[in-house]
Amino acid sequence: MGKIKAKIPSYAETTIARDARVIFFSDAHLGIEDSEESRLNSKRVAAFLDSLRGKVDVLVILGDLFDFYFEYKSVFPARYLKVLAGIETLSSSGVSCYYVAGNHDFWLGELFNSTLGVELVPDSLILNRESNPKERVLAAHGDGLGEGDIGYKILKKILRNRLLILLFRLLHPDWGYALARITSRTSRKYTINHQPARIEACTEVARSLLTAYEDLDTVILAHTHQSEHRQFDQGRYLNPGNWLTHFSYIVWNAPGEYELKNFHYPPLQE
Repeated sequence: MGKIKAKIPSYAETTIARDARVIFFSDAHLGIEDSEESRLNSKRVAAFLDSLRGKVDVLVILGDLFDFYFEYKSVFPARYLKVLAGIETLSSSGVSCYYVAGNHDFWLGELFNSTLGVELVPDSLILNRESNPKERVLAAHGDGLGEGDIGYKILKKILRNRLLILLFRLLHPDWGYALARITSRTSRKYTINHQPARIEACTEVARSLLTAYEDLDTVILAHTHQSEHRQFDQGRYLNPGNWLTHFSYIVWNAPGEYELKNFHYPPLQE
Protein backbone atom coordinates (compact mmCIF):
# COMPACT_ATOMS: atom_id res chain seq x y z
CA MET A 1 0.00 0.00 0.00
CA GLY A 2 1.30 3.46 -0.87
CA LYS A 3 1.78 6.24 1.59
CA ILE A 4 -1.53 7.60 2.91
CA LYS A 5 -1.91 11.34 3.06
CA ALA A 6 -3.17 12.30 6.48
CA LYS A 7 -5.74 14.99 6.95
CA ILE A 8 -8.08 15.33 9.90
CA PRO A 9 -11.67 15.55 8.65
CA SER A 10 -13.81 18.42 9.87
CA TYR A 11 -14.14 18.06 13.62
CA ALA A 12 -15.82 19.20 16.80
CA GLU A 13 -13.64 19.75 19.84
CA THR A 14 -14.28 19.42 23.56
CA THR A 15 -12.32 19.60 26.81
CA ILE A 16 -12.79 16.98 29.52
CA ALA A 17 -11.68 16.90 33.15
CA ARG A 18 -8.47 15.17 34.17
CA ASP A 19 -10.38 12.41 35.96
CA ALA A 20 -13.22 12.10 33.42
CA ARG A 21 -14.35 8.52 32.74
CA VAL A 22 -14.79 8.06 28.98
CA ILE A 23 -16.38 5.18 27.04
CA PHE A 24 -16.09 4.63 23.27
CA PHE A 25 -18.21 2.03 21.50
CA SER A 26 -19.51 1.48 17.99
CA ASP A 27 -20.76 -0.86 15.29
CA ALA A 28 -23.67 -2.50 17.09
CA HIS A 29 -25.55 -2.37 13.77
CA LEU A 30 -28.98 -2.58 15.37
CA GLY A 31 -31.01 -4.27 12.68
CA ILE A 32 -33.83 -3.10 10.47
CA GLU A 33 -35.30 -6.59 10.32
CA ASP A 34 -37.78 -7.56 13.04
CA SER A 35 -35.93 -10.76 13.92
CA GLU A 36 -35.00 -12.56 17.13
CA GLU A 37 -31.33 -11.73 16.57
CA SER A 38 -32.10 -8.06 16.08
CA ARG A 39 -34.29 -7.88 19.18
CA LEU A 40 -31.62 -9.62 21.28
CA ASN A 41 -28.92 -7.24 20.06
CA SER A 42 -31.07 -4.24 21.01
CA LYS A 43 -31.54 -5.68 24.49
CA ARG A 44 -27.80 -6.19 24.86
CA VAL A 45 -27.06 -2.59 23.91
CA ALA A 46 -29.78 -1.33 26.26
CA ALA A 47 -28.32 -3.45 29.07
CA PHE A 48 -24.83 -2.11 28.33
CA LEU A 49 -26.04 1.49 28.50
CA ASP A 50 -27.84 0.74 31.76
CA SER A 51 -24.63 -0.75 33.20
CA LEU A 52 -22.83 2.56 32.63
CA ARG A 53 -24.99 4.52 35.06
CA GLY A 54 -22.77 6.25 37.59
CA LYS A 55 -19.64 4.86 35.90
CA VAL A 56 -19.13 7.22 32.97
CA ASP A 57 -18.77 10.96 32.43
CA VAL A 58 -18.40 11.02 28.65
CA LEU A 59 -19.96 8.57 26.18
CA VAL A 60 -18.72 8.61 22.58
CA ILE A 61 -20.69 6.52 20.08
CA LEU A 62 -18.38 6.09 17.09
CA GLY A 63 -21.02 5.41 14.47
CA ASP A 64 -23.02 2.50 13.10
CA LEU A 65 -25.01 2.01 16.27
CA PHE A 66 -27.78 1.31 13.77
CA ASP A 67 -27.62 -0.70 10.57
CA PHE A 68 -29.80 2.07 9.14
CA TYR A 69 -31.30 5.15 10.71
CA PHE A 70 -33.34 7.91 9.13
CA GLU A 71 -35.05 10.50 11.26
CA TYR A 72 -38.51 11.54 10.12
CA LYS A 73 -40.10 14.55 11.80
CA SER A 74 -42.62 12.55 13.84
CA VAL A 75 -41.79 8.86 13.29
CA PHE A 76 -39.01 6.62 14.56
CA PRO A 77 -38.69 2.79 14.67
CA ALA A 78 -40.25 1.45 17.88
CA ARG A 79 -37.66 -1.36 18.01
CA TYR A 80 -35.01 1.18 19.02
CA LEU A 81 -37.02 2.61 21.91
CA LYS A 82 -35.11 0.93 24.78
CA VAL A 83 -31.75 1.91 23.33
CA LEU A 84 -32.83 5.52 22.80
CA ALA A 85 -34.22 5.60 26.34
CA GLY A 86 -30.90 4.30 27.67
CA ILE A 87 -29.01 7.10 25.93
CA GLU A 88 -31.46 9.71 27.22
CA THR A 89 -31.13 8.38 30.79
CA LEU A 90 -27.36 8.81 30.68
CA SER A 91 -27.60 12.24 29.12
CA SER A 92 -30.19 13.50 31.62
CA SER A 93 -27.99 12.27 34.49
CA GLY A 94 -25.19 14.58 33.36
CA VAL A 95 -23.19 12.33 31.05
CA SER A 96 -21.82 14.20 28.01
CA CYS A 97 -22.93 12.13 25.02
CA TYR A 98 -21.45 12.45 21.53
CA TYR A 99 -22.50 10.62 18.39
CA VAL A 100 -19.93 10.57 15.58
CA ALA A 101 -21.73 9.58 12.38
CA GLY A 102 -20.85 6.29 10.73
CA ASN A 103 -21.50 5.06 7.22
CA HIS A 104 -24.85 3.47 8.15
CA ASP A 105 -26.42 6.11 10.36
CA PHE A 106 -25.44 9.65 9.36
CA TRP A 107 -29.06 10.80 8.93
CA LEU A 108 -29.60 11.65 12.58
CA GLY A 109 -31.29 14.87 13.63
CA GLU A 110 -33.39 16.69 16.20
CA LEU A 111 -34.52 13.60 18.13
CA PHE A 112 -30.94 12.88 19.17
CA ASN A 113 -29.88 16.49 19.50
CA SER A 114 -32.85 18.10 21.26
CA THR A 115 -34.75 15.23 22.86
CA LEU A 116 -31.93 12.88 23.87
CA GLY A 117 -29.35 15.58 24.57
CA VAL A 118 -26.69 14.08 22.30
CA GLU A 119 -24.21 16.24 20.42
CA LEU A 120 -24.10 15.09 16.80
CA VAL A 121 -20.68 15.12 15.16
CA PRO A 122 -20.67 14.61 11.37
CA ASP A 123 -17.03 13.56 10.92
CA SER A 124 -14.69 13.52 13.91
CA LEU A 125 -14.31 14.59 17.53
CA ILE A 126 -11.19 15.81 19.33
CA LEU A 127 -11.12 15.38 23.11
CA ASN A 128 -8.61 17.34 25.19
CA ARG A 129 -8.02 15.93 28.68
CA GLU A 130 -6.99 18.54 31.23
CA SER A 131 -3.90 16.64 32.29
CA ASN A 132 -0.32 17.87 32.48
CA PRO A 133 0.74 17.62 29.75
CA LYS A 134 -2.63 17.85 28.00
CA GLU A 135 -3.69 14.64 26.29
CA ARG A 136 -5.30 15.07 22.86
CA VAL A 137 -7.39 12.31 21.26
CA LEU A 138 -8.96 12.17 17.79
CA ALA A 139 -12.03 9.94 17.48
CA ALA A 140 -13.76 9.15 14.17
CA HIS A 141 -15.72 6.32 12.60
CA GLY A 142 -12.95 5.69 10.09
CA ASP A 143 -14.79 5.34 6.78
CA GLY A 144 -13.52 7.26 3.76
CA LEU A 145 -10.25 8.40 5.34
CA GLY A 146 -6.96 8.32 3.50
CA GLU A 147 -6.48 7.83 -0.21
CA GLY A 148 -8.38 5.50 -2.53
CA ASP A 149 -11.97 4.19 -2.49
CA ILE A 150 -13.06 7.17 -4.61
CA GLY A 151 -16.39 5.52 -5.43
CA TYR A 152 -17.36 5.31 -1.76
CA LYS A 153 -16.27 8.89 -1.08
CA ILE A 154 -18.47 10.15 -3.92
CA LEU A 155 -21.38 8.04 -2.65
CA LYS A 156 -20.87 9.42 0.87
CA LYS A 157 -21.20 13.00 -0.39
CA ILE A 158 -24.32 12.10 -2.37
CA LEU A 159 -26.00 10.40 0.59
CA ARG A 160 -25.33 13.42 2.81
CA ASN A 161 -26.76 15.83 0.24
CA ARG A 162 -29.57 17.90 1.77
CA LEU A 163 -31.77 17.63 -1.34
CA LEU A 164 -31.53 13.83 -1.31
CA ILE A 165 -32.42 13.79 2.38
CA LEU A 166 -35.46 15.98 1.70
CA LEU A 167 -36.61 13.69 -1.13
CA PHE A 168 -36.13 10.56 0.98
CA ARG A 169 -38.23 12.11 3.74
CA LEU A 170 -41.15 12.29 1.28
CA LEU A 171 -41.23 8.48 1.18
CA HIS A 172 -43.58 6.70 3.56
CA PRO A 173 -41.44 5.35 6.45
CA ASP A 174 -42.40 1.74 5.61
CA TRP A 175 -41.17 2.21 2.04
CA GLY A 176 -38.05 4.04 3.20
CA TYR A 177 -37.02 1.27 5.57
CA ALA A 178 -37.85 -1.40 2.97
CA LEU A 179 -35.42 0.32 0.61
CA ALA A 180 -32.89 0.52 3.44
CA ARG A 181 -33.05 -3.26 3.94
CA ILE A 182 -31.90 -3.76 0.35
CA THR A 183 -29.08 -1.23 0.53
CA SER A 184 -27.96 -2.53 3.93
CA ARG A 185 -27.57 -6.08 2.59
CA THR A 186 -25.60 -4.75 -0.38
CA SER A 187 -23.36 -2.71 1.92
CA ARG A 188 -22.74 -5.74 4.15
CA LYS A 189 -21.59 -7.84 1.17
CA TYR A 190 -19.26 -5.04 0.06
CA THR A 191 -17.86 -4.76 3.58
CA ILE A 192 -17.12 -8.50 3.88
CA ASN A 193 -15.31 -8.54 0.53
CA HIS A 194 -13.13 -5.57 1.49
CA GLN A 195 -12.51 -6.41 5.15
CA PRO A 196 -8.72 -7.08 5.07
CA ALA A 197 -8.04 -3.91 3.06
CA ARG A 198 -10.27 -1.90 5.38
CA ILE A 199 -8.38 -3.06 8.50
CA GLU A 200 -5.02 -2.23 6.92
CA ALA A 201 -6.25 1.16 5.68
CA CYS A 202 -7.52 2.25 9.10
CA THR A 203 -4.25 1.21 10.75
CA GLU A 204 -2.21 3.18 8.24
CA VAL A 205 -4.53 6.19 8.48
CA ALA A 206 -4.08 6.23 12.26
CA ARG A 207 -0.29 5.99 11.96
CA SER A 208 -0.25 8.71 9.31
CA LEU A 209 -2.42 11.07 11.37
CA LEU A 210 -0.22 10.61 14.42
CA THR A 211 2.83 11.40 12.28
CA ALA A 212 1.30 14.44 10.60
CA TYR A 213 -0.20 15.98 13.74
CA GLU A 214 2.36 15.95 16.51
CA ASP A 215 -0.13 17.34 19.03
CA LEU A 216 -2.22 14.15 18.74
CA ASP A 217 -1.50 11.50 21.36
CA THR A 218 -4.08 8.92 20.34
CA VAL A 219 -6.30 8.10 17.35
CA ILE A 220 -9.45 6.04 17.91
CA LEU A 221 -11.26 4.67 14.86
CA ALA A 222 -14.08 2.16 14.43
CA HIS A 223 -15.56 0.77 11.18
CA THR A 224 -13.29 -2.28 10.77
CA HIS A 225 -15.02 -4.54 13.34
CA GLN A 226 -11.49 -5.47 14.44
CA SER A 227 -10.31 -4.58 17.96
CA GLU A 228 -6.93 -2.83 18.01
CA HIS A 229 -4.60 -1.40 20.64
CA ARG A 230 -1.29 -0.48 19.03
CA GLN A 231 1.53 1.71 20.25
CA PHE A 232 3.45 3.42 17.45
CA ASP A 233 6.48 5.65 17.88
CA GLN A 234 4.24 8.63 17.13
CA GLY A 235 1.35 7.68 19.42
CA ARG A 236 -1.40 5.18 20.09
CA TYR A 237 -4.12 3.67 17.87
CA LEU A 238 -7.23 1.96 19.24
CA ASN A 239 -10.35 0.46 17.74
CA PRO A 240 -13.27 -0.80 19.86
CA GLY A 241 -13.92 -3.62 17.38
CA ASN A 242 -17.02 -5.68 16.79
CA TRP A 243 -19.91 -5.28 19.21
CA LEU A 244 -21.95 -7.84 17.24
CA THR A 245 -19.82 -10.78 18.33
CA HIS A 246 -17.46 -9.58 21.09
CA PHE A 247 -19.48 -6.75 22.71
CA SER A 248 -16.22 -4.81 22.91
CA TYR A 249 -15.63 -1.19 23.87
CA ILE A 250 -12.85 1.17 25.01
CA VAL A 251 -12.43 2.65 28.47
CA TRP A 252 -10.27 5.78 28.94
CA ASN A 253 -10.40 6.74 32.60
CA ALA A 254 -7.06 8.45 33.19
CA PRO A 255 -4.28 10.13 31.21
CA GLY A 256 -2.58 7.57 28.98
CA GLU A 257 -4.62 4.67 30.39
CA TYR A 258 -6.79 2.84 27.85
CA GLU A 259 -8.42 -0.55 28.13
CA LEU A 260 -10.28 -2.73 25.64
CA LYS A 261 -13.10 -4.48 27.46
CA ASN A 262 -15.96 -6.83 26.64
CA PHE A 263 -19.43 -6.39 28.04
CA HIS A 264 -20.69 -9.45 29.92
CA TYR A 265 -24.41 -9.33 30.44
CA PRO A 266 -26.75 -11.60 32.42
CA PRO A 267 -29.18 -13.81 30.52
CA LEU A 268 -31.80 -11.55 29.02
CA GLN A 269 -35.43 -12.49 29.53
CA GLU A 270 -38.11 -11.98 26.93
